[in-house]
Amino acid sequence: MSNWQYIVLLGAVVVVFGLLLPRRKQPAAAQVVNNMEVSLEQFMENMEQDNRELTALIVQSQEEARTKAQRSEARLADLERKYSALEQLLEQQKNSAVSMPTAWVQPVKAAAAVPHVPAVLIDEPEELEEPAPPAKQTIQQRYPDLFEFHQQGKSIEAIAKKLNMNKGEVQLILQLAKQEEGARV
Repeated sequence: MSNWQYIVLLGAVVVVFGLLLPRRKQPAAAQVVNNMEVSLEQFMENMEQDNRELTALIVQSQEEARTKAQRSEARLADLERKYSALEQLLEQQKNSAVSMPTAWVQPVKAAAAVPHVPAVLIDEPEELEEPAPPAKQTIQQRYPDLFEFHQQGKSIEAIAKKLNMNKGEVQLILQLAKQEEGARV
């Protein structure tokens, strides 16, 4: 065979191989597209399932909130009813205390009828004592940590950080303490 026949034969083989090669790649590209479509469909199904679960959770939360609100409203109505009954008992006790001698008046035993009644409502109003006024404290007694840090030479910023206060608040307390000392002298 001559050279030109080898060249023609070689060219024919290259052409045939060239025609076959793109056909191989087309099914691979179609496979990639198909895989992407399947993946996207699966992703969409997962998203829909997650959305359904989230919606069910929201509905459940709303139901729980409604139930809790209804229980709270019922409890509030019950407490209001008990409060009005106690007010009536107290008013009756006051009225009976005015018309009868004080030796005949017995304390109201409302605690047996209504649980958790404060002791103030059980005793007679005449027996109630006024609370003693609180002892007057100085600024330094109310904020001992602040003045301890100040005496140690800490800065206002450091004192404010340690005590979780504002700088202005620390400055105000220190100024009030100075005024208080000036008033005592």
